[in-house]
Amino acid sequence: MEDEESRSARSPRGSMEECPDCGSVTFRGQWAIDGARTLPEAALMLREYANELEDLAAEGFVLSEAIEHDYGCAVFPGADEEIEGEP
Repeated sequence: MEDEESRSARSPRGSMEECPDCGSVTFRGQWAIDGARTLPEAALMLREYANELEDLAAEGFVLSEAIEHDYGCAVFPGADEEIEGEP
């Protein structure tokens, strides 16, 4: 698992931070397309952020609950007692 500094460093779009204590990753996409000057550039920036979220899933992370108000929290299954959508 990466430390908070390396995960934050590889997240130029939006906001993504790993908790050093529990390993959960909190993210929001609020600034994911800030600075885009064209629609293709905005689309590319969104794809890059989507790739980061897919990387979390590939590492085994799942959402701890539904994303609300642009805030999401990803955890490893079993790290949180009640993961939405899981038995």
